[in-house]
Amino acid sequence: MSRPKPVRLAIAVGSCVALTASGCAFQGVNSLPLPGAVGRGSEATVYHVEIANVATLEPNSPVMMNDVVVGSVRSLGVRDWHADVEFSVQPGTVVPANAIASIGQTSLLGSMHLAINPPVGQPPEGKLPAGATIPLNDSSTYPTTEQTLGSLAAVVNGGGLGQVGDVIHNFSAALNGREGDIRSLITRLDTFVGTLDAQRDNIVASIQGLNRLATTFAGQRDVITRALDKIPPALDVLIRERPRLTTALQKLGTFSDTANRFVNDSQADLVANLKNMEPAFKALADVGPDLAAVLEYAVHFPFTQSFMDRAIRGDYYNLFATIDLTVPRLKHTLMLGTRWAQEDAGLVPAPGDPQYLNYTYDPLKTGVNPPPPGAFPPAPDAPPPGEAPPPPPPAATGPILPVAPPAPLPIPGAPAPDAAPAPGTPAPIFAGPYGGH
Repeated sequence: MSRPKPVRLAIAVGSCVALTASGCAFQGVNSLPLPGAVGRGSEATVYHVEIANVATLEPNSPVMMNDVVVGSVRSLGVRDWHADVEFSVQPGTVVPANAIASIGQTSLLGSMHLAINPPVGQPPEGKLPAGATIPLNDSSTYPTTEQTLGSLAAVVNGGGLGQVGDVIHNFSAALNGREGDIRSLITRLDTFVGTLDAQRDNIVASIQGLNRLATTFAGQRDVITRALDKIPPALDVLIRERPRLTTALQKLGTFSDTANRFVNDSQADLVANLKNMEPAFKALADVGPDLAAVLEYAVHFPFTQSFMDRAIRGDYYNLFATIDLTVPRLKHTLMLGTRWAQEDAGLVPAPGDPQYLNYTYDPLKTGVNPPPPGAFPPAPDAPPPGEAPPPPPPAATGPILPVAPPAPLPIPGAPAPDAAPAPGTPAPIFAGPYGGH
């Protein structure tokens, strides 16, 4: 009868030790898998989600997809200063790869649940692999009832909601008696807003133009930087030259005053001169229609435009001109009517003159004839002894070249040449220009 007592005692002591040893890890009934929890079988799929605030979420809380319970929360932990929630879903449940997690309140009594759904407005994509973790950026927590009531109490009690009546009263007092002004202000605001709306395209174009200008400035940033670096030295130079610039401006003012006095003093003479120039300007204006033709002819003098169109083919032409500026020619032409004029001046024939073909200085073109008989007197005999020699003949004053000029060419319309010299008359000697020509 004594043996059963020690057995019962040993059983009681072992039970106390077991309860004592397991009491350190026991966290309440929710830390144990409750019977009937969804997604707690051996075939359930386990996932993790990182959440910054789990609120009052507890283990065994439901996991919902599209407001349907598909699993339950297994455990809660802490990792890198945020909560790590481990949950499992029942077999056959497909968790989308783009799923996001959120903790919400199931009822007003304070029960919480974990919702796993795709982002709002996006369809589910793929399947989240088993053991995967939904990152912290894809999780959130809805406000709890306590947070909502606390925020409402802050607004009602300390948020100035009681002062709304005072604000409305003061606003009504400010508008009292100024209804016309307020109505006019609203009308002007309506006009202003309508004008802005009508100029919306111009405003948008201006903003785009400013954007292009800013883009241009951004592309020229280095040039602008160099310019800004060089402007201060240039300003320093201007500052150093400021006295000279001031003096120059003062001198310019003095010159302006002098010019003003001069114009005022000579106003009558200036007006008279302008009136006297009126006939000259009028004549020049009258010549204006023909001035273009004159200028055109001056470019290709002495050829006319019609001659160039008919005779010249190409972009250039040759011109040979002989300009006679000898004194006899000037006296006979340019100086006529002055005291230096001389109508009978001996002229050298120029190309175009009738005598030009009969005039030359080139001996190769004059021809050579033997002197006629008796052109030279016989040599005197020697004087007898004792007599003085005869005096020498006088010096020749006329031409001495024994050359006869070529026969003149007949000139159409010119008078017939003089009659031939009488027989026995010596032929004239040609030595240059004829007299009187």
